Amino acid sequence: MYCPNCRSEFRQEITSCPDCEISLVVELPPQPEFSEDDLVQVFEATNVAVLPVVKSLLRSAEIPFLVQGDEAMSVLPVGNMGLGPLTNKGHGLAALVLVPKDREEEARALLTELPDVDDYVTDTPTTPE
Repeated sequence: MYCPNCRSEFRQEITSCPDCEISLVVELPPQPEFSEDDLVQVFEATNVAVLPVVKSLLRSAEIPFLVQGDEAMSVLPVGNMGLGPLTNKGHGLAALVLVPKDREEEARALLTELPDVDDYVTDTPTTPE
C-alpha cells in the first residue's frame, strides 16, 4: 500500500497515511517526467533535520520536486552518532531540491520562511540534570 501524496510505502493492513491523512492506494500513480532543462535548484539542504520539512512544505503546496543526494545523507553516518552533530558542515554532504521552472518563484517563497536550523542545533550534547 502506498500514499499517493508522499509516496511512502506501508504494510497491507494500514489503510491511510498517518502523515498526509489520506487513503492509501495499491499502486502509485506515475510521477511526472521532467528533463534536466525543466528543473531549477531552489534549496540546498546541508542539514539532515531540515530536509523532511522542506519536502513537507513543497508537498503541501502541491509543488512537484526532485531531491538529489538525500540517499547519501540518510545512509552516511552524520548526526549525533556519526561524524558530528546534526549538521554536516565540513563533510561535503548536501541534498539538492529541484522544482519545475514554472514553480520556482512559489517554491522559493515557501522555503525562505524556514528558520535557520543551525540556530537550534548545538555541537555538544546536553545531559539531563
